[in-house]
Amino acid sequence: MVTKFRPSLHLALVAAGALLTLAPAERADAKPMHLKSLGEHYGTFLAGRLNQCGTCHLPSTTGKAPESLADLPHNPFGKRLAAVLEELRQAGKATDFSTRLRAVGGQDSDGDGVPNRTEILTGHRPGDPTDRPSPKELAGYGKTMTRFAAYASTYRWRPFQPVRRPAVPKVKNASWVRSPIDAFVAAEHERRGLKPRPPAPKAVLLRRVYLDLIGLSPTPEEQRAFLADSSPSAYEKVVDRLLASPAYGERWGRHWMDVWRYSDWTGYGEQVRDSLPHIWRWRDWIVESLNRDKGYDRMVVEMLAADEAYPTDADALRGTGYLVRNYKLLSREKWMQDVVDHTGQAFLGLTVGCARCHDHMYDPLSQKEYYQLRAIFEPHQVRTDWVPGETDTKKDGLPRAYDAKLDAPTYLYVRGDERQPLKDTPLQPGVPEALGDRLQVEPVELPLWAHVPEKQPHVIRDLRAASTERVLAALKEVEDGGPPEKVAMARLRLEAAEAAQAALDAVLRVESLEDAGQRVSEEWQQAAQDAVVQQRRQAHAEAALNKAVATEALAKLEKANPPAKPDALKKAKDALAVAEKALVAAEKQLKDPGTTAFKPRVTSNFPATSTGRRLAFARWLVNPQNPLTARAAVNHIWLRHFGKGLAPNPADLGRASLPPTHPELLDYLASLFSTPATIPPSQGGRGQRAGEREQFAISNLQLSIVNTSGHFPTGGLGWSMKRLHRLIVTSNTYRMASTPETANLAKDPDNRYLWRMNSLRMDAEIVRDNVLHVAGQLDRMMGGPEIDQHQGLSVKRRSLYFRHAPEKEMVFLSTFDGPNPLECYMRKETIVPQQALALANSELALVQSRLLARDLTKQIGADQQRFIHTAFERILSRLPSPAERSECLQYLTARRSGAGKTVTTAATAPADGSKPSADPAQRAREMLVLVLLNHNDFITIR
Repeated sequence: MVTKFRPSLHLALVAAGALLTLAPAERADAKPMHLKSLGEHYGTFLAGRLNQCGTCHLPSTTGKAPESLADLPHNPFGKRLAAVLEELRQAGKATDFSTRLRAVGGQDSDGDGVPNRTEILTGHRPGDPTDRPSPKELAGYGKTMTRFAAYASTYRWRPFQPVRRPAVPKVKNASWVRSPIDAFVAAEHERRGLKPRPPAPKAVLLRRVYLDLIGLSPTPEEQRAFLADSSPSAYEKVVDRLLASPAYGERWGRHWMDVWRYSDWTGYGEQVRDSLPHIWRWRDWIVESLNRDKGYDRMVVEMLAADEAYPTDADALRGTGYLVRNYKLLSREKWMQDVVDHTGQAFLGLTVGCARCHDHMYDPLSQKEYYQLRAIFEPHQVRTDWVPGETDTKKDGLPRAYDAKLDAPTYLYVRGDERQPLKDTPLQPGVPEALGDRLQVEPVELPLWAHVPEKQPHVIRDLRAASTERVLAALKEVEDGGPPEKVAMARLRLEAAEAAQAALDAVLRVESLEDAGQRVSEEWQQAAQDAVVQQRRQAHAEAALNKAVATEALAKLEKANPPAKPDALKKAKDALAVAEKALVAAEKQLKDPGTTAFKPRVTSNFPATSTGRRLAFARWLVNPQNPLTARAAVNHIWLRHFGKGLAPNPADLGRASLPPTHPELLDYLASLFSTPATIPPSQGGRGQRAGEREQFAISNLQLSIVNTSGHFPTGGLGWSMKRLHRLIVTSNTYRMASTPETANLAKDPDNRYLWRMNSLRMDAEIVRDNVLHVAGQLDRMMGGPEIDQHQGLSVKRRSLYFRHAPEKEMVFLSTFDGPNPLECYMRKETIVPQQALALANSELALVQSRLLARDLTKQIGADQQRFIHTAFERILSRLPSPAERSECLQYLTARRSGAGKTVTTAATAPADGSKPSADPAQRAREMLVLVLLNHNDFITIR
């Protein structure tokens, strides 16, 4: 369907000289993206005069700008491209623009005797027989074609084509190549005349990889052990130990929480408007999944469709917190928009949101395809299930996704306006044709516990436990004794509690028979009759208790001094009358004949079938043939190791963004990452797929080292992030020093081609965590409910456990450019005075500097030289230079009060570090520690 609603868009494109369309009008495939595709194919060989509609289209016959780009008729060249598109599509072959251009390059579309490619390379229109190259241009064509062929043979970044693993290049600097990563990087070095920097000093490298992998600096003991280890595998052993550390999941969990837009709930007062309470369970799922090295493919499936793939697995269901996070009470429309747009950006690196109002300007995504993506998510809703040990979901629960309205229609909105849906053409779920394959949607029949969660064993167990607890509490009240009227009331409460327990047991017995398919059995008849009897006894016991309570309340009012108000007395009398009437009715029911019409428990009864749309979509995403998923994931991981992605914009790998600096390397890693791997039986038990494994010995795979024959591994990483981390951090590219070099700076001042390691500033969470860590005060307890963001300066847990939501951010973290909870595919970085003030004057920095100085003094005593030495080791992970040692010693000496004054343990200062020491010498040490916390080397990862 062609929707004519874009005249302003068309005029803007014409004004920018950026209108070109090369597909058949009847398919509405005319898109500005084809201009960029033509430029990408021919590069600088494309003449400026061909950047016009006329390359493929005839002029408008009306003299007016067309309302739709498809209204311009094709010239012969455009018609031939359109025909080739259909031919390739019917043959099941690639239909990308470059393939079509190559297919028609040797043909003569306009019949002027000159092939299309020749006309384009000589700057003439291949669809206009009157626009023909001159003899002189044709004579020089051979040289042009030779140069173009050389250009065309270079590796091209084609993000919408399936990933193919490029060959590892052979380079002159082969001795520098430790891993395939180094070979690709070295090839760019040699192409651009760059020389790699030498390896970073061991102390620098150790701190780098510690902060990178676990977010905490090495202790002095760890530093000394590494510096003393001269074995060839000393560094690899450190890497393996860090990847096996629980802190790895916390560090990298925060990275992925950025990408997946983690947010705790927000609302007005107690009203939940965005996200849901208890979504911290999704955060814990992220951390635990990373620590188990759960495959990225499995993680994607669990986040998008665990309720369909693993409907009774509570651990997996936590992953659907990804969908819960998008919940919006006040706008279902914004909810759907967020889940579609950010799913495209997070998992595909594709700005699908650009197609909400019109066909994508640059990427192969139509507006119709955008709403087909939306149809995948249209039926879903969110809810909170019970968790073991708690029957009140307001106190605790499992927020999760499910399909609520299976037949929910999806319409295309004119101009993206929800007030203008095209209701005559509801859309089926689908994926962009340009990304290959189609959704294989099959409805999912859900097990009982998934659609009636109240029947889960732990829910029933907790209901019974709560009932027993009420009985025991009432029994204790009776046994405690007291005045006769108090004991009588306690007995009534006990009778009511016991009756309720008996009724619950009876109803649960009927439920179990029904769930086993025995509803018409004689056993069910007897159980149902017993349930009716027990429920009537419960009603009678509760009515008797209510009458006694109402009687007691009225008596108190009648005896009150001063006398109770008339309206209060009337209310009490009315309540007693109601209670008496209920008791009479309950007594009557006890005498009625038995029936099977028991009152079943109130249950949710969610749909017993799920559409299967999200599961099909998740599986499509992680199919290795999907061209974008692995590329996007690898680029995110590279970005957080090096501070820059191989592709500059991690949320947009499409044509509107700059291409990768190392496209071959990105594709190599994406192919390696998504290729299945089989775990040796000694490690995995059954050689299972990587996405289903538990923790194993990463080092046994030896993926980062060239083997003895000099070849690189040909297998895959099986979506294992730990394997990919190891491959990256053990490369020489990662191990380089971050120091500058004059000649390289002149050629590549921004280090785009990785001739040195980038110096990075600590993330906000790592700044705070390490202030606590170096002081020995960091609380390493993992997981659990979010902590109030206002307690960030006093509670010593890691930063990712604090509440993080719009208007609920820790000030210290936001000062250091913490993540934006609305969107944070790549963190911004600022340098502002508030950051220096936070490290110099905040309660956190002041208290921790005092506690650290006190701890070092207890260890070292009065030896100032050792104090300085150990403080540098602890805070900066290095030793002081002679100049630094001298200056620090001079400072400590000058701040001492009186000759021969010795340092004490500051016993006069509060133990919590809230006040500075009264001892001038100890106070000087506290200030020196504070200075080191403010040192550039503390917040910088070199």
